[in-house]
Amino acid sequence: MTEYLNKWFWIKDLDGILDLQERELWCKRHWNSLQCIGDNNDALTLFYASKNITIHARKDCVEERPAPKFVHGDVVLITKKHIQATVEKSIWHFNDCYYYYHVVDENGKMLKKRYMADELEKMETAK
Repeated sequence: MTEYLNKWFWIKDLDGILDLQERELWCKRHWNSLQCIGDNNDALTLFYASKNITIHARKDCVEERPAPKFVHGDVVLITKKHIQATVEKSIWHFNDCYYYYHVVDENGKMLKKRYMADELEKMETAK
């Protein structure tokens, strides 16, 4: 039996999205990775954190991806610039099979450059 919870997937067949409204919403970002937050027989509940979107999809229409090193909301240090930023989203690069990251600065402004995992370092935040 395959374990799905907390693993990362992409929806390779949009017809596998069970709800028509969810399908229309997801069509604009179908290349992004989603985290599995629920497993119900033949369907999964998948979550896209940067837009707070939940999608219900058939298991036969998803494909597993590795987990990103950083997720939405992680506070990181851009190592070459020594600038603190927050991960806004992670995007899977299909050809090279790795994630790159879009980050926002401390004022909430999206930085233009996309960063690779080796250019970022996760910072511990006070609780």
